[in-house]
Amino acid sequence: MKRFESLDILRGMSIFGMVFSAIIPYGVLPGWMYHIQNPPPLHTLDITRYGIGWVDLVFPVFIFCMGAAIPFAFRTRWAAKGKDTISDLKGIGERFLMLLAFSYLCVLLSPNFDGYWPQYLILGGFVCLWMIYVKKAPAKVRVAGWIAAFALIAVFYFCFGTPLSLFRRNIIILLLSFLYLFGALIWYVTRNSAWRRGVAFLLVTGLSLFTRLTGFDGALYNNKSLSWLFNMEEINFLMILIPATWVGDFFYNMISKGSTPVFGRKISVHVLFWSLLLLVVLVLAGSYLRWQYTLFAVTTVLGTISLLTYKTARICAPPVFLSALLIIVGLAVENLEPGITKVPCSFSYCFVTAGISILLLLWIEYLRQLIPGSFVGRIFSGAGENPLMSYVTFDMLVVPLMSITCMNVLYRWARPLEFPWAGVFTSFIIVMFTMWLVSRASHRKIYWRA
Repeated sequence: MKRFESLDILRGMSIFGMVFSAIIPYGVLPGWMYHIQNPPPLHTLDITRYGIGWVDLVFPVFIFCMGAAIPFAFRTRWAAKGKDTISDLKGIGERFLMLLAFSYLCVLLSPNFDGYWPQYLILGGFVCLWMIYVKKAPAKVRVAGWIAAFALIAVFYFCFGTPLSLFRRNIIILLLSFLYLFGALIWYVTRNSAWRRGVAFLLVTGLSLFTRLTGFDGALYNNKSLSWLFNMEEINFLMILIPATWVGDFFYNMISKGSTPVFGRKISVHVLFWSLLLLVVLVLAGSYLRWQYTLFAVTTVLGTISLLTYKTARICAPPVFLSALLIIVGLAVENLEPGITKVPCSFSYCFVTAGISILLLLWIEYLRQLIPGSFVGRIFSGAGENPLMSYVTFDMLVVPLMSITCMNVLYRWARPLEFPWAGVFTSFIIVMFTMWLVSRASHRKIYWRA
């Protein structure tokens, strides 16, 4: 079965956003260019600031893509090899452990060193990850990769004084590993029953509400002997992932039956799908600017879009209706919370970002049909097929190579402090180059897999 390219593109765009938002000029751009709760110029966390911006969308969109990909991965394998419950559960456990290991390796193998020679060691760490995670690598290559990785970590510790700690892990990958474990198991149990998955969603929501009302989530987070590995965010974000698995099932069934939507070139189609993107902008702007009537405006626009969908692209009506439900409920629930926040993860944040993710996926599918085979689309699709490689290539390959070749001098020159938007443009170019490198690896069928 062919890949769902639009999902790969959306995943690639989310990884691009992760890397891009981390290297744009610090502290000098408008507040909407950063996490809303980490405003410039100091970027200290302020949980009393409410709203979401484009940066706050990056992580939940990736969670959504992970959830939507779960049905594709299992059902495609079943179509080729048949079902085997023991093998399936073993695969879930193995992937969880490999993602958990990746959360540590990508940090321990790329310490923040200045100087020329340490860059070669970081490149060596990239090679180690390649050997461990490259798809279909022989067992002896993986073993050699693990041995080399531990040797490098020892060199960093004994020769450079790099600390070793259970807290020295990438929190994003750590969260994703647990989200995959819980999300895959929930999907596996409810794969043939939409109402059971709905019940699972309500149970997760209820559990999250209970832990907040009792203060258990805060107590767990403050318990450092446990929170280094597990905290309630690994449960809360399932409110994004579980609806995503339903969307994944929807598109898998559609593609497997050969009924992929063909939108055509009618004016009403263009109006519909560009309205989806405009709705996303409206939600973000209303949330950021704290518009009082955002819920009313969004509900009105969503009602219009739902009507247009039913008349123009009826095949897409179910995910549009699900998106509308999530966004409207999320904006309504915000009135019962202090506000929509990423930290701590609010119910409104999960519901709204899940709904927006669905809209973005539909808009990308429309755009992919409108401009088939575009160069930018191929870059994001290739990067999205290779998420592990995409995530570390900038820090562990591009940056060391720039230091070794002295290209970092030119990079710094192109980011003058007095012109911060020039730095934004430079960041965009270098991250696009990184995504292009990964897309070339994907084109050659070289994948990293947990």
